[in-house]
Amino acid sequence: AAGLAAKVPEIPDDCLADGGWTYDMLYANEPTAFVQWGLSHGAARALDGLGMLVEQAAESFRLWRGVMPDTAAVITSLRAG
Repeated sequence: AAGLAAKVPEIPDDCLADGGWTYDMLYANEPTAFVQWGLSHGAARALDGLGMLVEQAAESFRLWRGVMPDTAAVITSLRAG
């Protein structure tokens, strides 16, 4: 819910380990507030949830149709707008 409001909960500045990653289940055309927070606090990677959405859809498609879609192409296309 915090992500939907574009707010980051109060997180101690020192809670992210060196080389740590941040992951926001939300996805958007622009980096989410939490992704921005991660990047500004030294995250080695700060990802949003678009990849998970696409991978879950692809796995469902594979279960129903027996074919695994090329998820990299889908993610690239969605990121391009």
